[in-house]
Amino acid sequence: MHSFLGRFLLSLGNVFSSLIIGAVTLAFVWIYIPSVALQLFRWAASIRDWVILANWPPQYEVALRFFVDERQIVYVGFVLASRIVVGLLIV
Repeated sequence: MHSFLGRFLLSLGNVFSSLIIGAVTLAFVWIYIPSVALQLFRWAASIRDWVILANWPPQYEVALRFFVDERQIVYVGFVLASRIVVGLLIV
């Protein structure tokens, strides 16, 4: 039973630390490399427009416009990158 709890807590800690590392990395890029941050936000805006303008029914398009934002897309990208780095460090 302790093994299951330990694995659960390690997994949860890995996810939580990736969220924090992703946020800190995004803030670092935003402050110290604003040209890269601007390019990432522009790229995310084009991804958002591509997803939203895919001829969705109105009820889905409203939800997509509400939930899909370029800030979220960029943040998720940083979190995924930090998950990969943390996973490689653990291995």
